[in-house]
Amino acid sequence: MVKTMITVIIPSFNSASTIEHVFEKLDNQSRKDLISEIVVVDSSNDRETRPIIARHGSDKIKVIDAGIGVMPAIGRNIGAAHANGEILAFLDADAFPAYNWIENIAKVYENGCIVGGGGINIADFQKNNLIVLAQYYLQFNEFISSGSKSIKKFVPSCNMFCSKELFQKSGGFPEIRAAEDVLFGLKVSEIANLWFIPEIVVYHIFRLEWKKFLRNQILLGKYVSIYRKNHYDSFIYKGIMPIIFLPIFLLIKLFRIVWRISQTGWCNIYRFIISVPVFLVGLLFWSIGFIKGCLNNNESPKR
Repeated sequence: MVKTMITVIIPSFNSASTIEHVFEKLDNQSRKDLISEIVVVDSSNDRETRPIIARHGSDKIKVIDAGIGVMPAIGRNIGAAHANGEILAFLDADAFPAYNWIENIAKVYENGCIVGGGGINIADFQKNNLIVLAQYYLQFNEFISSGSKSIKKFVPSCNMFCSKELFQKSGGFPEIRAAEDVLFGLKVSEIANLWFIPEIVVYHIFRLEWKKFLRNQILLGKYVSIYRKNHYDSFIYKGIMPIIFLPIFLLIKLFRIVWRISQTGWCNIYRFIISVPVFLVGLLFWSIGFIKGCLNNNESPKR
């Protein structure tokens, strides 16, 4: 039986504090033999990241110098262009895989699932941090590793896989600073079913500083607004209409988040409740970003 070989692609920018976790967990995969190569597309400008990558060097690790500060979407496209594997498996430099990550991707692929993603969990060493919990429930409430597999319109790019053939057919990730995984998912789901498989798990390492947390929420809110404005042909996303409808958007968003978390068990319900004050601050800054995106008429995704 011919083994399905997987290329792991990791965009990296100043990831010295997190990427070592990723390398260690990839090196301890239950089916490490299925990894054809690990392509790290690095655009760091610090003096720490490259030595760490070099220290983990092996014949399977391919490092590509992408310049300085390259967008993650571009980094993933560069990695895909250099990939030899039949499957492209995308990780972020701050998201390390569970021990059976590669094995589970290979299993579902061999059963006909050619594009999808999996559950996002919090690393054990961050589970009691309220800023971390707030980010987790703001950003990944739809992708908590519980329940059964289901078809989605998109999955997070920090835990995504796709056949190389389908990736090329779809045109890859659009060149936008954030929400590129949403746009990629919407495009690729027109071609094939995009599956969410909870047991394909990665552990995300979150920002711990208030300033970085809030700045990231502004960024995410901004690009949600930009992609919706450019993707949906509806009057509610044109001009100042999204700002007028923002209170309704927020109520719907909050209801969906609470509902999703309520379906995942008491542990998540408790953690969400204790993080609510920080969560609401994050949601406020997400809203500020959303308004900025509504007022931005100069940016749109490129392919």
